[in-house]
Amino acid sequence: MVVYVPFQAGETATAGKLNSRLVEEIMEWTPLTSIGAFAGGFSAATLTPMMRKIRFLGQERWEYKGRISVVAGTIVANVNTTAFTFAVGYRPTFEHGWQLAGGTTGFYGVRTTISSGGLLQFGVPTAAGNNTNGVLLDGLHIDAPI
Repeated sequence: MVVYVPFQAGETATAGKLNSRLVEEIMEWTPLTSIGAFAGGFSAATLTPMMRKIRFLGQERWEYKGRISVVAGTIVANVNTTAFTFAVGYRPTFEHGWQLAGGTTGFYGVRTTISSGGLLQFGVPTAAGNNTNGVLLDGLHIDAPI
């Protein structure tokens, strides 16, 4: 019996190699601007915010990466602020939430949610102030989004 090993130790995992019986890329990394719209005060940073869809052993997973630029003062402390609205087809069935890293937040995390209505919202605590200038999406993912 031969054991299937999708990658060798130290090997770089590429999209082409991910298309196997174990892992399948359903949607390539796609800029958020192609699948929705930013709210006022928010925009795509140089590290373009993106989303992709993959399937692990038949279960779908949505992944996000990149940075969203924020005009200082747009995210007010203790308020959920809508940054982006996903188009239909890119919205999860249920709300999901995370803590992400942000720029100029006094090292406080950024509360992040995606609603079933497609709203990507950010919030920071009072101690973080209202000078947030960006939010990093790296590490953000949703397992079984639909």
